[in-house]
Formats: sequence, structure tokens, C-alpha cells
Amino acid sequence: MGGRMITLHTFGTPHGHRASIMLEECGLPYRVEQVGFEAGRVTTPGFEHISPLSKFPAITEEEDGTQRHIFGSGAILWYLAEKAGRFLPTTAEARADCQCWLMLVLTDFTPVVIGHFRFNVLAPERIEYAIDLYSEEIARSLSALSRRLEEAEYLAGTDYSIADIAAYPFIDAIFQGDSSLIEQRPGLSRWHKLVSGRPAVPKGMQVPAP
Repeated sequence: MGGRMITLHTFGTPHGHRASIMLEECGLPYRVEQVGFEAGRVTTPGFEHISPLSKFPAITEEEDGTQRHIFGSGAILWYLAEKAGRFLPTTAEARADCQCWLMLVLTDFTPVVIGHFRFNVLAPERIEYAIDLYSEEIARSLSALSRRLEEAEYLAGTDYSIADIAAYPFIDAIFQGDSSLIEQRPGLSRWHKLVSGRPAVPKGMQVPAP
């Protein structure tokens, strides 16, 4: 990926931190453009030309006068992993495990965390049914992740992968809010400490600078 300039369009949320951790892990040079974000919406004018739903993160890659936009945290993780040749298993079996756990994190776990935040924090009135439902689904996802991490060092097996990078910022957000939800699940607690100790992870978690 030498010779390319990468711009990361982001904000300081778990979604954004997926992309910044990945860039730090890959050791790729990049610059940061912080998007405007207010009341759950990106306010940067024209951002839909980079990300069709005006959602972050997105990256712009420039080379020889041409630009490529990659939007969505999962797509960014996969794209950078393939370009850098890192954090994607090479065997068919391990790659399938990585895909399964990555999809669980992206399509099952992440939406319920966001749903819980919206109804428990942002909503103008409390809807207990929604809050309870999302709380139960968060607990179910955390338990599934923990069971996996009691039998394997990382989500994809023996090696750290984009599945772990996708999961970490949301797990850490839960840990910061109520550490007992992580600490009472041995596999997840061990994994959280392990991933937290990787030098690139705290660097990525500080992008953009507070």
C-alpha cells in the first residue's frame, strides 16, 4: 500500500475506533478528518458522496490523482486486511471462523448495543420493553462471545483477526460503563485484557484525539 494516502473520516465512537485501530495495527500512514456529529447524525455537508448514508467511519484512498471511498467499519476492516495481508486467516477453516464471528459482532451484537443506547440514553421517554429486550440480547451476545473465548484464544481461533478488532471497541465501551458485565464472563475478561495490551489498540482508541 506504499505511495497511497489514506484519509480516515471518523468520530470518537466504537464504530470509528474499529477503523483507527485497524490502521494502527497495520502500521499504515493516514490522516484524520473528524466529521461533524450531532444528535446521532453526521452534519458534515456532502458527506454522502463519501458514505451514501452519511455514516462514519469511511476512508478515502488517493493514488495518482484517483480516489477510492470505502465506507462502513466492517468493509474497512476487510479491505485493509486484504490490502495489508494481515489479520485474516489463511486456511479455509480459520477464515470461515473469522467470517462467522465477524458477522455475529457486526450484525447481531453491534445493533443491540446501539439499540440499548438509543432507548436507554437518547430516547425522550423510557420504553421499558425496548430497554429490557436490548439488555437481554446484549447479555446473550456477551455470553456467546465469552464461551467462544473460553475455548479459543481469539475469536477466529489461535490468531488475532479483524473479528477481534470489530468486537473490541464495543466490548470496551460496555466495560467502561459496567465492568461487571465483562468481568463475570471469564473468556471475555481474559480476552479484553489481552487485546487492551496490544500497543496499537490504545492508540487507535484515541483517534480522533479527545
